[in-house]
Amino acid sequence: MGKGKVTICICASRSIIDKDKVVEVLHALSEAGYTVAVEADLCDKAITSSSDMKEIASTTVVACYPRAVYALFDRLQLKPVEVVDIRNGGKDDVLSCFDLTNSPEPEAFVAADIDALLQNTGEDAWYPLLDRERCSGCGKCYDFCLFGVYSMEDGEVKVSQPTNCKINCPACARTCPGKAIIFPKYPKSPINGGLTDEETVAVNQNLLYNDALRYRLNQRKAGASLLKKN
Repeated sequence: MGKGKVTICICASRSIIDKDKVVEVLHALSEAGYTVAVEADLCDKAITSSSDMKEIASTTVVACYPRAVYALFDRLQLKPVEVVDIRNGGKDDVLSCFDLTNSPEPEAFVAADIDALLQNTGEDAWYPLLDRERCSGCGKCYDFCLFGVYSMEDGEVKVSQPTNCKINCPACARTCPGKAIIFPKYPKSPINGGLTDEETVAVNQNLLYNDALRYRLNQRKAGASLLKKN
């Protein structure tokens, strides 16, 4: 009889999760009777196949920082059964969450399956997530973002256009007074959802505001020019 369902995200587009560790954990869980599914990138799936996320939420999700994973599902009003950190935890740490201690050597076909999956990385899904427990709804991210990623609806900040986000741009996270904005694929904490301060960045918010204002003015001028031509 199976012990339960597990979903492992390998963040294939960034390769920030060690493939060998995934293979060992996958094999150990399968041998122990768990039903294990491997996802190339849950951040990508959350915006391209969001309907699949409800089923994934019914499993234990093995992925990156729990704070980031819970925020990803919260955006879809879902909550996974449990989240286990394989990005930072060692193999034994991950297996201990399932009351497993020994991991046999993975068979070659398991490694081959992972290699095949890594060849299809999909889109490099880069966009912000909101930690609702930390977000005060101040709207600074909405004011500063140049790409229309955020919206304000009934006094609440929402990530309404995630695909508008500029790859590798975490500027909004650096301006957030509550450190509520998460970019799971960023290398350092707390921006990637970690709980420690690995990166402290001094941001000149006046300069950021001026850049944002200049960008919006240029957009309005471009729109006005189009109206005149029509």
